[in-house]
Amino acid sequence: MENTVIEFIIKNIFLFLPLGIAGIVITIFLLLTSKRESLPEPDDLEADYKILFHIRMNIYLVIYFFIWIMVILIGVFSDFIVPTIVSGTIAAIPLILMILSDYRTKKSKVP
Repeated sequence: MENTVIEFIIKNIFLFLPLGIAGIVITIFLLLTSKRESLPEPDDLEADYKILFHIRMNIYLVIYFFIWIMVILIGVFSDFIVPTIVSGTIAAIPLILMILSDYRTKKSKVP
């Protein structure tokens, strides 16, 4: 059994090398053969919001908040207090940014 990830990759280089090369070739092929769409489609941002208990909520924010709470609860009940606090704080950054961006776009006026 390998002790490190690097050891595992080096022992299985003949597996990872073709996969990596194929990924790079496919990425370059798609980059060079893609076409830009000329007709811009308007974004339907109302589909992101649902009304629950007479409150209009962003469904992505609610789902992320639910996952965040579940991760915190599982970590606390598993007696991983310090890693739970650190990872919960890091995972809360996108949640806070989503709330702030939603608040800021509600305040801004579109000309």
